[in-house]
Amino acid sequence: MNKALIFPLDYKSFIQSSTEIYSKMNKLFLFLIVLSLSSCYSSKELNYIQTAQNSLTIPIIPTEYRVQPNDVLSIKVQSKDPEQSSFFNITTVENRNIEANPASLFLTGYTVDTDGMINLAIVGELKVSDLTVEEIRDKVQLEIDKYLVNAMVSVKLTSFKISVLGDVRNPGTNYIYNTQATIFEALSAAGDLNISAKRNNIKVIRQEGDKSKVVSLDLTDPAIIQSPYYFLKPNDVLYVDKSKSGIAQSNLSVFSLILSAITTTILVLNFTSN
Repeated sequence: MNKALIFPLDYKSFIQSSTEIYSKMNKLFLFLIVLSLSSCYSSKELNYIQTAQNSLTIPIIPTEYRVQPNDVLSIKVQSKDPEQSSFFNITTVENRNIEANPASLFLTGYTVDTDGMINLAIVGELKVSDLTVEEIRDKVQLEIDKYLVNAMVSVKLTSFKISVLGDVRNPGTNYIYNTQATIFEALSAAGDLNISAKRNNIKVIRQEGDKSKVVSLDLTDPAIIQSPYYFLKPNDVLYVDKSKSGIAQSNLSVFSLILSAITTTILVLNFTSN
């Protein structure tokens, strides 16, 4: 005679309730899988300058930066007589090592005051605001020629820095050791965009006089090369938003963690109660 295997009532209840919980959890996990698939990235969201053409030629619109108050200029005077040219230079043997640190460039440069003036040694005050670096060099050269013969003047903008914030690998401020820089060079210096970054709405914040202007750029559109904001200017700020897919992925990870904790808690409480 076969004997039926009989479980205690409380254990049967535990098995039944646990089965119901797992059934509900499976449905939730299935929902999470569908949600994760819907938030996956496509090449259309990630690729820069998207075009079906194998070769693309786009004319650029060069921009000239004109010096503004609070900019810092490096002005060097060289001649056959170093002793005489040294009177026009701030840099000495003692402070040359300081110049290697970008944060200390203002110590060895000429800061443009609120009136747009610099005070050059011996020459005196010169108006430099709203002039290009080349125009400032020519203006200083005319003044130096009054004192030295065959002297050569070089002028560089040492306060050219770009700040990149938001969904990039290395947000922060980077100095540009060049006369110009594109938006892609600035993003490259910041380690490039994260995969979750929104590429069709990069914000550029630019100081224009006493106002700040905010514009949006689409990195996926080849026409960005013709934008007046393609070439960045000193003190520009780039802000990169996180895409909807990136937000969904972040929320999904948090939700999965919370769901896992709730499931474990329910199972423990159900076991102890039975």
